Amino acid sequence: MKNIPVCPLLICAMLLMDGAAFAAGDAAPTATLKALPPHQYNPFGAPGETSPELLAALNKMSETGIITARRNSLHLFRWSGAPPKLTHLGLWGVKVTDDLMPLTALMPDLEFVSLYETSVDDAGLEVLLKLPKLRYLTLAPIDRYEKEGFGAPQWSYPEIPKNNDRPRATGRVLRALSQSQTLESIDLWDALVESKDLAALSETPKLGSLGLPNVIDEEAVRHLQACKRLGNLTIGNREIAAVEIERLAAWKGLRKLTILRSRLSGEVLEALSKLETVQDLNLVDCGLTDDGLAHLKGSSRLASLNLGRNEIQGPGLVHVAKLNLKSLEVTFNSLTDGTIQHLRQLGSLDQLNISYNTGITDLGIQSGTLQGMTHLRKLELRGLKKVTDASFDDLVKLGHLTNMGIRETKTSVECVGRLKAAMPNTAVFK
Repeated sequence: MKNIPVCPLLICAMLLMDGAAFAAGDAAPTATLKALPPHQYNPFGAPGETSPELLAALNKMSETGIITARRNSLHLFRWSGAPPKLTHLGLWGVKVTDDLMPLTALMPDLEFVSLYETSVDDAGLEVLLKLPKLRYLTLAPIDRYEKEGFGAPQWSYPEIPKNNDRPRATGRVLRALSQSQTLESIDLWDALVESKDLAALSETPKLGSLGLPNVIDEEAVRHLQACKRLGNLTIGNREIAAVEIERLAAWKGLRKLTILRSRLSGEVLEALSKLETVQDLNLVDCGLTDDGLAHLKGSSRLASLNLGRNEIQGPGLVHVAKLNLKSLEVTFNSLTDGTIQHLRQLGSLDQLNISYNTGITDLGIQSGTLQGMTHLRKLELRGLKKVTDASFDDLVKLGHLTNMGIRETKTSVECVGRLKAAMPNTAVFK
């Protein structure tokens, strides 16, 4: 239920992105671009009139995103505004090199740039950082998440082989970042950074969100505290130690913590209770089970919890209920018709996202569990592929909601129309 901009996370995910999105290559070129092969130019949104030089640059970039067994380029080009301007750029794979970065001079409206396991190093990034409107920069590993029975989610490419010998950004790029007056978010998960390098971040005036690959030691915390507007931190893609979480407790400006792709011990989960200022906690793809949730602690200020891409079946939600949350996301987990009943314990919620728990079918919707959660205002059921028109009478009983998402379910267009008519106070998204 959270909208995450395409910059990574996107991607959270992109990883986690909710809204009208298409895989790179799904949108058809407009009349302006008919001369270009569709596999080479894949706009996200409607492109505006542009110069031959820009078209050539986009075409050259697209070619580096072609991989074996895929019809279209992996790369993302997103246009927005009126007239449309290129504001988002996402590039995947080792074929993307420093040589491409000067082409961004033809794209002065870029605000979001994401590079996934490319061959761009410090020199190429220093060129990129000259973009006058750059607000979000992501250097991230390629998302290769897939789960049996689900398929790979959007922006996840498990078929792409790993190449650990590719060039990486280093602390040198942090010194270049410090000169930016526009950057608001920097994710450096695929960089080689040391704690001493973080000293330069305090000179980035608008920095509010940061993703780091390095171990959180006392020096790192000291530099993070010096960033006046920074309150959002992402760590992961490695083993996290409980002492790192305990060190973060000294950072009183920390409001949101995300841990990605890390197996978390009980000690780490218990240490989270020491983060007294954190209001938003995301533990994504961390191998969490129902038994593991017994160790999950949170401070009195914790209001939002994301447990996406884990192995939660339902009984462990009794421990989550103790956290008195307002928002919970358990996407890509293992809830079923038989375990959906455990959601009833979550009486403090006003937002719930159970998308892509494909074990939930019409029987789960018809069980009455969700209908009894009258405290909910927003409910996301995206990707429940066994929910059909047969649940119409039960979905209508969710009229207490302000928002309900049913994209990628098997409900028909006719059924959605009837739902909207029968639920005038609920925005139904399909």
